[in-house]
Amino acid sequence: MIETLLIMWRESLEAALVVGILLTYLARSGERAGMRYVWAGALGAVVAAVAMGLVSNGAAARLGPDAQELLQVGVLLLAVGVLSWMVVWMHRNARQIGGDLRRRADRALATGRLLGLAAIAFAAVFREGVEAVLFLWGVVVQRGDVGAPALLAAGVAGAGLAAGTAWLFFRGFAFLNLHTFFRVTGILLLLVAAGLLTAGVNKLIGLGYLSPIKPQVWNTAWLLRDDSLLGALLGALVGYRSRPSLLEVLAFATYLPAMGWALHRADVAARGAAERSPACSAA
Repeated sequence: MIETLLIMWRESLEAALVVGILLTYLARSGERAGMRYVWAGALGAVVAAVAMGLVSNGAAARLGPDAQELLQVGVLLLAVGVLSWMVVWMHRNARQIGGDLRRRADRALATGRLLGLAAIAFAAVFREGVEAVLFLWGVVVQRGDVGAPALLAAGVAGAGLAAGTAWLFFRGFAFLNLHTFFRVTGILLLLVAAGLLTAGVNKLIGLGYLSPIKPQVWNTAWLLRDDSLLGALLGALVGYRSRPSLLEVLAFATYLPAMGWALHRADVAARGAAERSPACSAA
């Protein structure tokens, strides 16, 4: 369940940093009255994201077997798309997040509409919550053997790690380099996305919508079985298959270079934006 822990760590940390930036800014501005609105918006977003996950899961359970299979494929491919977009977006915009939040908080304070602070916190945290729900659904679809207790334990552990990381960051621990953290976890999440993509392709082949081109490219089951502990771990993290089809191999081999190019373009754009606006502050 390391992929669940990683996803929850990353998504929860992004949400915690947004809330922390707003609270720190309000405290330093002497606007402590607005802090409870930020907490209310953040907690409301967590409740709404959990409710959305429960409702969507309940609605999916009412579908027929074929519709459920197609829905699972849709969830996997949607998770790949959103996960890829999120990692590239963070590469490009991480330096501007803090300044943008402070400008939006200033506007809410200037107009006296403190509910605007709750709306800012709700929108930011709910977005991370929806992404987490979507990614975790993709993990469950990819690994049908995942039990609810294991999923919950890994998710709580990831959220706890995020809370601890954010606390250390705002306490001023200089050794915490969040830029490096987001880059490393971004690469790991892209490997998870590649695994989700191959799982989606595998399901489409099984449903008869795609041809495998060649049913089996290699067989490493004698060395590492898919259902072994290490095989399952590598399958979750990097999409390992002991007997992959040619189409699965092509999907994996095409996705990662394409994302490497997208990250390079995001880095170039971020450096250009930083040179044009040297006053932009890091989140």
